[in-house]
Amino acid sequence: MKTIKRFLGLSIIAGMATLVLSCGGSDDGGGGFSGPATGIFVKANAAGSNFLAEGQFANGGFASGNLVLQGISMTGKSINIQLYCNDGSIDVASYNANDTQNSDAYVASLSFIDINTSTMTSITYSSLFCENANGSINITTSNSEKIEGTFSFIGKEVREGDDCSGGTKNITNGSFRYEF
Repeated sequence: MKTIKRFLGLSIIAGMATLVLSCGGSDDGGGGFSGPATGIFVKANAAGSNFLAEGQFANGGFASGNLVLQGISMTGKSINIQLYCNDGSIDVASYNANDTQNSDAYVASLSFIDINTSTMTSITYSSLFCENANGSINITTSNSEKIEGTFSFIGKEVREGDDCSGGTKNITNGSFRYEF
């Protein structure tokens, strides 16, 4: 298991290094509800630090009411947004993203992944799998051109064996856009 984690960590870092060397990144400070005027992005205040992923550092997909969006930083941080709507459409609405979801209409999840680039270890904080974790995704625009919204969550550390005894990370002032 350690070998697999180390290999995955090295693969992620190698991919990020390739992106940096091939095309510069943008670093305007992050945080807040507004983002770049166009394009895909994920932006937030992640545990007290500004986070902005755009261009090749933000990617995702949308099909049949399912949105998956990920932003990565050169410092080994990642924010992931997942929203699966069973009726096939994402409406302008607020979606609960924690383990107490009791709706058959959707499933929402937010996560923050912190990779220690020195030790090649990672910690995942999720809004979905542990008690005392919570979050929300607020869709503000959903049309044939883009899906935009805001998010915030308190992610609980998910350890091996789904052990939720670890720490928490507070992600605030999140915003995102996915363009088709």
